[in-house]
Amino acid sequence: MHIKAVTEKPAQYPERFPLDPTKVEWNTQCIDYKPTEYTSDIVINQYNVHGDKGWADPQDVSKVANKITSFISEIQFDSFQRPVNPMGRTGICGRGLLGKWGPNFAGDPIVTRVNALSQKVELVVIKRGDCLQWALPGGMVDKGEDPVDAIARELKEETHADLNFKAKDILYQGYVDDRRNTDNAWMETTVAHKHLSYEESLAVKLKADDDAVDVKWQEVDEKLLNSLYASHKKFVEIALTKLKLENKV
Repeated sequence: MHIKAVTEKPAQYPERFPLDPTKVEWNTQCIDYKPTEYTSDIVINQYNVHGDKGWADPQDVSKVANKITSFISEIQFDSFQRPVNPMGRTGICGRGLLGKWGPNFAGDPIVTRVNALSQKVELVVIKRGDCLQWALPGGMVDKGEDPVDAIARELKEETHADLNFKAKDILYQGYVDDRRNTDNAWMETTVAHKHLSYEESLAVKLKADDDAVDVKWQEVDEKLLNSLYASHKKFVEIALTKLKLENKV
């Protein structure tokens, strides 16, 4: 659950400090650890222009108005009073492209069906515009928004699929092994799953929009799972286990 955040990065990030896998955890001594400080100008300018009405925190963490909380555990802070990534070192400090100090909350929908012809499980996936990787639809939870509502909104914005999700559909809440993560800012998500009958799925007209450059139903196999963005492979595997337990596949 903490591999891509150590080994991958967006193009605009500086190189991550090289970490031996045994030195990732904070409770393991790493006396030569010197991560580069990086927060994108996009993030800094967002707060400078919009203040607390925007999606970014102030650069001075002491001026963050709301208490920083996490799905994972109680937040720990470094000597500069910046929140510390609970999964360990990433090789970069600051916020990178993430707006919030600490957790940045997202919502991810999993929509599945069984193809009537092949009898294989298929999944709605998008191709992300920022990195061209296949991924679950989804995006950031707006301030004050219920994560379940954000999941439905993001699905509609990126795929034009208009589906409702409920609290009972939630599969996972927690850390995301995201290439944007840093020592002081990271992704956490709420994942919800809706399984459609094949007939129901035919009424869903998919069209890529917003941050997605492509969208489709794709058979779930190892090739797809291993190509998915961030922790999305893990989330889909949880959904598949649920379908098997419910005898739907």
